[in-house]
Amino acid sequence: MTEQISDQTARRLEIIAAIILSLASLLTAWSSYQAAQWSRTQSIKSNASVTRMVESSQFSTLASQDTLVDVITFTNWLEAISVENQALADFYHSRFRAELQPAFEAWLALKPLQNPDAPATPFAMAEYNPANRQAAVAKQEEVTALQAESRAAAEYAELYVRNTLFLASALFFIGMSRMFTAHTVRLTLEILAAILLLIGFYTALTAPIV
Repeated sequence: MTEQISDQTARRLEIIAAIILSLASLLTAWSSYQAAQWSRTQSIKSNASVTRMVESSQFSTLASQDTLVDVITFTNWLEAISVENQALADFYHSRFRAELQPAFEAWLALKPLQNPDAPATPFAMAEYNPANRQAAVAKQEEVTALQAESRAAAEYAELYVRNTLFLASALFFIGMSRMFTAHTVRLTLEILAAILLLIGFYTALTAPIV
């Protein structure tokens, strides 16, 4: 026979249900807000990474153009040296870009024409590091960092979305509990709701916020 609930027990169950309902509603709103904020952050980081990627490509193109100019002037200098035309070699040397000069001087110090262990060109020297190439690398590092932040934000948004499902389930069980008059059934449903609420509360307490 179904066990009916006494008035005192019913009042206690109603109080418990009201507490669970209130907390679950508040946490659901909070989780929904955080999910939206993290989704917004994910979108911002993703857009920023695309912008940095474009900038990195632009700097990389400029670096390639600079290197092409350096290669041409250096090749002309090398040809002039090979035919022992010092005046022409000096002419091309005077037109080296500023970023090539330190690498060229360091390369010459190794006596490359006599030293077989020296690099074949100054472009293999550590001193040759054009500013546009450095900028391209720096932008690419920013892209990598922003993409990681975007992925993390997407994961946090998903975490909060899952949390709203736990809390919605808690609200569902509380709503269902009020449809029964049997003490055992109502208590069981409220316990289930309380467990889901605790899971939701723990997640909301430990998850990062934005």
